[in-house]
Amino acid sequence: MAHGNNNNGSARSVSTQDFNERVKRALVDKHDPQPKAKPAPRRFRTGAPNSAD
Repeated sequence: MAHGNNNNGSARSVSTQDFNERVKRALVDKHDPQPKAKPAPRRFRTGAPNSAD
C-alpha cells in the first residue's frame, strides 16, 4: 500500500475555509461562463391589428 491510513472509500471532512481556498485556486484562470446578456430588441407592431371577422 502506498498510504498507511485505512480510508475504505469514506470521504474526509474539509473545513469551510480550506474548501473556499481550493475553489478560489480552481477558478483563478477561468473566464466568466455567461457572457453579458444583451437586452432583447423590442418588436412593435407597425400594421393595423387583425380584425375578428
